[in-house]
Amino acid sequence: MKRTGKVIRGIGITLFALYLGTLAWASLNPDPIDGQGPIKRFVAWVLSNTQQNKSLRWLDYNTLEGLANVALYVPMGLGLALILRKLKWWADLSIGIATTIAVELTQKYLLPHRFSTVQDVVNNSLGVAIGVAIGFIYVRSTAALRSRRNAQG
Repeated sequence: MKRTGKVIRGIGITLFALYLGTLAWASLNPDPIDGQGPIKRFVAWVLSNTQQNKSLRWLDYNTLEGLANVALYVPMGLGLALILRKLKWWADLSIGIATTIAVELTQKYLLPHRFSTVQDVVNNSLGVAIGVAIGFIYVRSTAALRSRRNAQG
């Protein structure tokens, strides 16, 4: 059982590293990733469809970008909570928030074609917080389940 746990942990760490690489590419690319190619076409398609549906007209470009930023950072919080299980939840959250602040400062001072905003930090941090919460709940529930199993013999 311990060997299986190590394999799963190794896979998780590998997937988290791949996610961080993708996040770095998306966040630190000199040009906004939604300004060209398939992502631009996807955003245009989503916005075109939401404007045709009265109940979805609230979903404009800024709202879609904000939701995307939240979603983009949920895996960071989840990964931090699962990989760094021994840290307190607030430490995982702090690491994630520090990362998003570093990304936004890099965009502001080193990437002139990117747009750095406080709202991006807020949205990214919300995504980290959601991921940390999910990870924390998972870790606590599995620990409680393991404790019950050990108590039963």
